[in-house]
Amino acid sequence: MSNRFFDFGLTFVPPVKLARDHSSALLVIDMQYHDASPDQGFNLAVDKIQPGAMDYFNERTEDIVIPAIRELLAYFRTHSLPVIYLTLGSDYQDYRDMPPRSRQWMRDVELRSGVENIFWSGNPAFAIRKEIEPRPDETVIRKRTMGAFNSSNLDTYLRDSGVENLIITGISTNACVETTARDAADRGWGCIMVADAMADYDAEAHEAALRGFHFNFGRVVGSPEDVIAAMESGTPL
Repeated sequence: MSNRFFDFGLTFVPPVKLARDHSSALLVIDMQYHDASPDQGFNLAVDKIQPGAMDYFNERTEDIVIPAIRELLAYFRTHSLPVIYLTLGSDYQDYRDMPPRSRQWMRDVELRSGVENIFWSGNPAFAIRKEIEPRPDETVIRKRTMGAFNSSNLDTYLRDSGVENLIITGISTNACVETTARDAADRGWGCIMVADAMADYDAEAHEAALRGFHFNFGRVVGSPEDVIAAMESGTPL
C-alpha cells in the first residue's frame, strides 16, 4: 500500500527528518504469538467468544503487517540501525504486577473463552513471532500496560541511547501502539506510524487511530517504502 490512503490533510505537527544513524530507531510493539497469531492467546480467545470476530485482524496481520515489519527490519539491520521490541505480559499467572482493572478484564476473557494464561510470560505464546524475532544484539523491553511508558524503562533507554525519532509498528493500532506512540510524541520524540506495519480489529478503528495521531502528535505513512525513501533521501516526512 502507498501513502495515498493516509493524506489526512491539516496537521500542526512539525515534519520528522529521519537520519540513517542511531538517532532513528524502529519500534516493534507486541508482535507476540499471544497477540499476533490467529490460533493462540487473545486472538483465539476472542474467536471462541465471538466466532469470526478476528478474521479481519488476523488476515491483515498475516498478509500485510508481518511482511511490512520484515521489510523494515531488513533495512534497519542492513544499516546497523537500532531496533527495539516491546512485549506485553506478566511474570505471574495471576497477573499481580499488572493494573487491577487489566487483571479483571484479562481474567474475564480467559474464563469466557477457556483459553488460559494468555499474557503470562511462562506461556510459549509469550514469544515474539519467529518470522520477525529479535536478534541477540537487539533490545527487548517488557511492559505490563498498553502504553510502554507507564510500565517500563523505555523512556530512560531511549534518552540514554540518543534516540530522537521512532518509526512505530506493531499491534493493535488503537491500543498498545497508539498509546505508546502518543506518549512518545508527548515526551518529545519525533514519531512516525507506519500504517501497513500495524493492525486493528476493524478498518474503521485503524484509520481513526491514525487520523487522531496525525492531527496533533506525529506523522503517518502508508508503507515501509515511504520510510526507507525518506531515510535514503533525507526528505522530512
